[in-house]
Amino acid sequence: MDAASSTNGHLTPEKVFRDYAPRVYSLARRMLGNDADAEDVTQDVLLQVVRKLDTFRGDANIATWLHRVTVNAALAHRKKRARRADREQHDGDFFQSDGHHAQPVRPWAINPATQAEQHETSRLIEQAIADLPEAYRDVYVLAEVEGLPNSEIGEFLNLSVPAVKSRLHRGRLHMRHALAKHFEGVAS
Repeated sequence: MDAASSTNGHLTPEKVFRDYAPRVYSLARRMLGNDADAEDVTQDVLLQVVRKLDTFRGDANIATWLHRVTVNAALAHRKKRARRADREQHDGDFFQSDGHHAQPVRPWAINPATQAEQHETSRLIEQAIADLPEAYRDVYVLAEVEGLPNSEIGEFLNLSVPAVKSRLHRGRLHMRHALAKHFEGVAS
């Protein structure tokens, strides 16, 4: 049997490519999150289809079959990409005997001006938190920094939930007031 026909007589690689390649690509794109990986998976899936089209019996819907093949290929691609990234990370690690990096790790993707701005912003926020009255600071840190729910904060600090909400609100107002002079008029 030649590659242009199949056992059921109406499925050809050209028809599958024309009718289903966009669906395969779209599914792979959603699963993998980027165009390059989606293109690789689409190519792999369509290559598998060409190789196995003559074994497709037509018992199932071709779209269902392609969906399953695409999902499997995308998952395999994701695993392969994760293993490669893990291997590359370990190849480039330089650790001291205590497990810490020998040199500070600096994000290369961030330019120095942005890093300085982020550092200054962090410093201003930390100072504003430190300047909060203690009752507000505890609640603010537990809620905004640690992400704890109000009920848990109340248990930790022996406060009612309404008291936690009130202190958190007041802490936020203090933070807004303390930071406004630094960020008012700054475009987000």
